Amino acid sequence: MRKRYGLSIVLSLLCFHLTFAQTQKISGKVTDARTGAPLAGATVATEKNDKAARADAEGAFTIEVPAATKNLIVTIVGYKRMLVPVKGNLLNIAMEVEGVMIDEVVVTGYTTVRRKKFAGATAMVSSAEVRKQPMASFDQALQGQAAGVSVIANSGQPGAAGMVRIRGNGSINGNNQPLYIMDGIEITAADFATINQADFDRIEILKDAVATASYGSRGANGVIVINTRRGKASQLQLNYDGQVGFSKLPKDRLIVMNSKQKIDYELQRGNLYGWTPAQADSLRAVNFDWKDALFQTGVTQQHQISASGGSQTSRFFGSLSYLDQEGILKTTGLKRYTVRVNVDNNVKNWRFGISVQGGYSKLNNTGEAVTTTNTPLNAIRWGNPYERDIDPRTGDYQETGGANTGLLTSGQPNAAMELFLNHNNNLQLKGIGIAYLEYHFPFVKGLFARTIWGIDYGQTEGELFTSPRVAVGRPRNGALQRTFARNLRYTGTSSLNYKKEFGKHEIEGGLFFEVVKNNARNFGFTAFGFTNGFENETGITPGSTSNPNYIANTVGGGGQSGLQSFFAMASYGYDSKYYVNVVGRRDGSSRFGFNNRYGNFGSVGLTWAVTEEAFMKNISVLDELKLRASVGTNGNNASANYALPLFARGAYAGASAWGISSPGNLDLRWETNRTINIGVDFSLFKRRLSGTVELYDRQTQNLFYGIPIDPALNSFATIDGNFGKLRNRGIEISLRGDIIDTKDFRWTLEGNITYNQNRVLELKRDSTVSGLTILSVGRPVNSLYLVEYAGVNPDNGNALYYKRDKSTTPTFNTNDKVILGTSDAPWFGGLTTTFSYKGLDLSAQLSFFLERQMYNNDRSNVTNPTYFTDNMDVEVLTEWKQPGDITNVPRPTSSGGNAYQSQTTRFLEDASFWRLRNVTLGYTFPTTWTNAAKVRSARIFIQGQNWWTKTDFRSFDPEMTGVSLTGAQYPALIQTTVGLSIGL
Repeated sequence: MRKRYGLSIVLSLLCFHLTFAQTQKISGKVTDARTGAPLAGATVATEKNDKAARADAEGAFTIEVPAATKNLIVTIVGYKRMLVPVKGNLLNIAMEVEGVMIDEVVVTGYTTVRRKKFAGATAMVSSAEVRKQPMASFDQALQGQAAGVSVIANSGQPGAAGMVRIRGNGSINGNNQPLYIMDGIEITAADFATINQADFDRIEILKDAVATASYGSRGANGVIVINTRRGKASQLQLNYDGQVGFSKLPKDRLIVMNSKQKIDYELQRGNLYGWTPAQADSLRAVNFDWKDALFQTGVTQQHQISASGGSQTSRFFGSLSYLDQEGILKTTGLKRYTVRVNVDNNVKNWRFGISVQGGYSKLNNTGEAVTTTNTPLNAIRWGNPYERDIDPRTGDYQETGGANTGLLTSGQPNAAMELFLNHNNNLQLKGIGIAYLEYHFPFVKGLFARTIWGIDYGQTEGELFTSPRVAVGRPRNGALQRTFARNLRYTGTSSLNYKKEFGKHEIEGGLFFEVVKNNARNFGFTAFGFTNGFENETGITPGSTSNPNYIANTVGGGGQSGLQSFFAMASYGYDSKYYVNVVGRRDGSSRFGFNNRYGNFGSVGLTWAVTEEAFMKNISVLDELKLRASVGTNGNNASANYALPLFARGAYAGASAWGISSPGNLDLRWETNRTINIGVDFSLFKRRLSGTVELYDRQTQNLFYGIPIDPALNSFATIDGNFGKLRNRGIEISLRGDIIDTKDFRWTLEGNITYNQNRVLELKRDSTVSGLTILSVGRPVNSLYLVEYAGVNPDNGNALYYKRDKSTTPTFNTNDKVILGTSDAPWFGGLTTTFSYKGLDLSAQLSFFLERQMYNNDRSNVTNPTYFTDNMDVEVLTEWKQPGDITNVPRPTSSGGNAYQSQTTRFLEDASFWRLRNVTLGYTFPTTWTNAAKVRSARIFIQGQNWWTKTDFRSFDPEMTGVSLTGAQYPALIQTTVGLSIGL
């Protein structure tokens, strides 16, 4: 018995040894053959692709393969595929570059083509550059990254989206935002607060007609195509990324008075409140800082876990993320949770997969970009320094303007009460599901059919509560505004595609059918009467005919729209030198009336690869040169269903009724965008210097425009129609240089600059004035229209103004207004430099906007003599006091011939700025350290956001949209972040 037992042990050990001997473990490093730099992400696989591994940040890999393996296949985008013989257990693999910028692929959302064969104007933004910037809204991370793309932050508020323009404003009343496509379906900028940008793998920006014509009526303002990360054939790989950041308020360049200055100034204007000398002295010593009371150092933390892997036939990527961002304004913030799963499969001739993404976010916001006094942000400047948020005697909020009023002495609301007793919460839910199926026909090589369908569901709930204690909430004992909105959009695209090469010829094309449908609903109410404060809706006071002040207001609505499209794309290449791209599309939109429901769009592009010619072969300094030219049209779909007569519910004579809400115009047609583009791509000095130059002319015709009509006929003053032309033309330059490129040390420098000239070419009327701006033929959109300020008459202290003939006058006359620049910077761009030495890396990104004018309405308010009971700009201390005074601030009068006038160039400022957008210092640990720690890779970093800004604009931040700083600005954040990335 014992002999049998011992024999069993021996046989088991022998079998284990034989099994173990059937595999071998191979390690090594993948590097660039020229520079010796590690190639992170390179895939090392067996010839059957049943075993695979990916190189880490230092190019190191380990793979366990069958003992009989003779060769390994090594691949990475941009390098030649290698078949490497297995000779021993340690391999050092040096890969040669296959191509550079000109020879990369372009992802248009419908197709993937080699850049060499494509005539379109595009820009690829590195997902690594976007992922490393701690932005809750992805679009703000694009600033300075690509030529022709202007990105301005709307707000520093957590989750706020930016304003993105590609090659200028192409519409006056229509939509100017680009189209966003993620994994083949349309999303909107509002979705970014619920989407994790760390899931992005590639961002492609499409700018001209050839690149965007396949999107037809949706592509007039450019297209931003986002591809999310997919799984690769490799062993299971886990990654953790974590960040902790600290944000603070930037320096204010608009300085207001301290307590002594303000008390002395008010007494100079008259003792309005009857202060005794002792009371005035006591108030002079207060110097309360409203910024300290309302703002804080915001803490942000972000964590993500991702997993990827699979075989050659089935691959997956998944991620979970959590973001918690405190705003720099107390009580504001964003919490976001996201999940994503991408699965791709291929079985014989079939390719199929799914993508599922879910997001939930909670935003606590405050009102901004308004001049109302009940917005806490206004207290930054308007709050008097001799008043406090809390009464030190009672410990309760100070109400020196009267007991139970919520007001301070000046008559302004106590901003602390507005901030801490009110709240503005928004809950957002996002769900995206995408499925695709692709079949490659075995009997016709290069022929395949593909269909992709996606559903995008968004839901938003808003809760705006106004406390009965604050000034604006007192008349109705507080108010609660609830809103609920949902939007369901589905997109389906089916295509038949063909690709073939024969001899010197290449042909490629596809026929497409697409449908897009939107279904939106919204409901809301405003109710009053929270005598016991807010807990939930049960605190609402029921309204009645005898108590009408508390009757709730309800609103609701909805709408549907659809788009049906047929389009075709075709490309032809000859001898790897000459290429033609042709696109044609026909769109039908439910937003337009029956007379103009369909629109036709198309483009043609030509490419000449000059360096493929025989006469260029001996020019060794020039590696690649490509010339491109294109012309085509696309459209701008109306932003609402204005072409159709619309009806809405209302009330008449105390009863429910229906009424016309929009007169409609059955002849309304598409805005048509015609673009001509000429481009040059080049590479020099063994690819050490490369770049692109683009010249473009973009003209929009049939502008959406409110045409005046007689309101006596139907109570409407205008009707939406098509009239006018608008042009954007300019030049874009992008350059990249590898200044130093050795095995251990590398220094790269890249930058872009754009000049865009925007002009109105034709209007129904030569000009239309609206407040501070004018829309005028021959001038840019958003042109500022003001009377020129000529200073102060030293004899009497009256303000002086320039007339149109440049003579001066003390009389303000709106007929003397002149056009004085635009708030849209014609010059903008970015500069990025990166240094790397072994595992250490340092990068910095600078962005700039030049020749940009902005009206500083905040400065106008705090110098307005009629507002002298609020805090004021220290500039007011230099106002004219006696004959002979030389100053730029007139004497303080509010009426008569020298009344204060705001719409002058006195408050027009240069809002150009240079900004250090991001600086990052990181260290990637060597393989010897990570192996000892039993991890695949590890990196730590520290980065800064907006650390330095150069501007002459007198505010917290020059980066804002619109033509003026209209008060209550939530400034951009100065942020410092530390982070850790670990690969398991």
